[in-house]
Amino acid sequence: MKKVLFLSVILAIGMTGFAQKSPVKKSAIVNQASVHTRVMNNIKETATQPMSFENTEVLPKASIARSGRAFTEYNTMTTKYDLQSNSSIGNRIAVWPDGTAAVVATWGLNEANWPDRGTGYNYFNGEAFGEEPSERVESERSGWPTIAPVGNGEILASHASGVNVYKRATKGEGEWETVGNFGNAWPRIASSGNGQYVHLVMGEQDENKDNYVFYSRSTDGGTTFSNPAYPPQVDVEGMYRKGIGADDYIIATNGDNVAILFTSMNYDLFYIISHDNGETWEKQIVSPFPYEHALDWNQTAITPDTDTIWCCDNSASIAIDNNGVVHVVFGLGRFAPKPESGAGYYTYWPYTDAIVYWNSEYVNEQGGHEIPLFGSWSGDANHPEWSNNGTNGVSNTLKDERLLALAEADGNSHLHLFGWPDENGDGQVDYTELWNNGTSVSYRTLGISTLPGISVDEMGNIAIIYSVLSESRTESALNFYYRSAYMTYKDHTGTWFDDVENLSADFAHSSDEVYYTTACANGKNGSFWVYYSADTQLDLFLNTNSAQTTATDNIIYAVKVTPNPTGWNVNKVVNPMNSVNVYPNPAQNVLYIDVNASQASDMNVTVYNITGQKVLDQSVSALSTGVNTRNINISNLTSGVYFVTVTANGFQETKKFVVR
Repeated sequence: MKKVLFLSVILAIGMTGFAQKSPVKKSAIVNQASVHTRVMNNIKETATQPMSFENTEVLPKASIARSGRAFTEYNTMTTKYDLQSNSSIGNRIAVWPDGTAAVVATWGLNEANWPDRGTGYNYFNGEAFGEEPSERVESERSGWPTIAPVGNGEILASHASGVNVYKRATKGEGEWETVGNFGNAWPRIASSGNGQYVHLVMGEQDENKDNYVFYSRSTDGGTTFSNPAYPPQVDVEGMYRKGIGADDYIIATNGDNVAILFTSMNYDLFYIISHDNGETWEKQIVSPFPYEHALDWNQTAITPDTDTIWCCDNSASIAIDNNGVVHVVFGLGRFAPKPESGAGYYTYWPYTDAIVYWNSEYVNEQGGHEIPLFGSWSGDANHPEWSNNGTNGVSNTLKDERLLALAEADGNSHLHLFGWPDENGDGQVDYTELWNNGTSVSYRTLGISTLPGISVDEMGNIAIIYSVLSESRTESALNFYYRSAYMTYKDHTGTWFDDVENLSADFAHSSDEVYYTTACANGKNGSFWVYYSADTQLDLFLNTNSAQTTATDNIIYAVKVTPNPTGWNVNKVVNPMNSVNVYPNPAQNVLYIDVNASQASDMNVTVYNITGQKVLDQSVSALSTGVNTRNINISNLTSGVYFVTVTANGFQETKKFVVR
């Protein structure tokens, strides 16, 4: 049954604060099959400041689930189809400069073969989301949607028998036009160059179950696309051994910069980046796979059934800031190849956990930017216990203790670990009974902390959402832990605020299981859009060997986060409007607007009638410093009282006028 949220009660008792917790460092794992313990340890003194949040405005809209300390959360849609991604999830939120946004998810309510499966879509008009979708966008059964802004319009890709691309000229309204069809699957789409360029990445699996990845580009805003080809700088046939599979990629853009991140537990964590909208590309490895870039099951370097490999857990996210710096976060996992025992290619190790942050300004001891392989950093010699796994310890390249040491050597500026929220405040994080009758509830990824999404605003402030087992919320029937959505922040001065915002903290989410989490890569003026999926049962109904026996209602929440922790250094955005005046009043045919501006800024004018209905919305010539006079045509308005709202640099001024 669909969960009903009582907004008034939630707002009354659900806004209790969640104190900031300092980063956690693992000191030991005791009895790995049943107990997981992390002891709190301060990595960075500045990260232990107390938190205080300012209240955000509570908007009286039915789509709001709750609003509080640092966020406003919206219930955008309900879907019973809960397999939102095979690995990483991204490019599900589109945001426009005027503050509007759109959210997509794989949607479906009929679990009998899911004949209604397709793109669920909802649009945020700057004040509220619309009604929940009651049908898919596409005319045919589809899935795995991805969306991007294109000017004032939007472009959407999903896959049915192949990948279909749809476009419409005005965001949030109008008919979708099919502009592309490709014989691939699992798309990701993004735009750059103010929407002139559209980038599409897709996967494919052949009859031999070899995986391939393809890239296609549009240079005319998504009207036409190039023929799909292997992405530049990516050796699909050789180095990566036909192994880049479904949903192993995410796109981030900023201005003319576009980056495609490739993520898996089986090969290098790396991205390719273009600074000219996809004309030329470079490649950068974030974390090299310990065995020659990719897993080869015939390699003699790996001892099957013995070696365990620390690696990316299949989930990662990417963003680009205004200076062109690339920011990557990934879940940390560990797996064991087991082909000789007949147990399959790998097994889950759910007692490993961490979210790892890296940016492209990181420099290792050898002068490179990637996280160095084990043995390539002299500090490894001080820890002989790290070398007791694999060939010369190479499998421990991403061992969490080693990463913590590397991050400390870096000053936690360009490399950082987090993802251990201590909910009961006892100084450690404890998970007992991690296994249920010998079988873990493992979902599609490996780590306890997983599926991070990262967003960076124009000032360089960063917000990161991720899914993590809740230390204090358990499910009695399975004797397992619910997952929660947590936020970590970093301001533009480099100060970290780890695990400070629990989006699942109040009673309305007390029995929610949060798995899929993601973020829009581009923030705005200290605000960030994130999204997560939640239902009331553990695991995924559509997961292999699922612990969930019936399909439940999964709510897709979109959250606008505006962090304001004590010590959070955000450059203040200036209101350019010293004064606004409208005349004549009463007016007829034309309304003049005088704005005395303190700085240059874009300007938008919106007119509402007495009932609050929007009757006019248009951009006008940009403001310059000093007195500016603009006018709007009101000849189509009937006689009555109206309100005109002038928006500049994110600030608004509203004036009342009369039409005669």
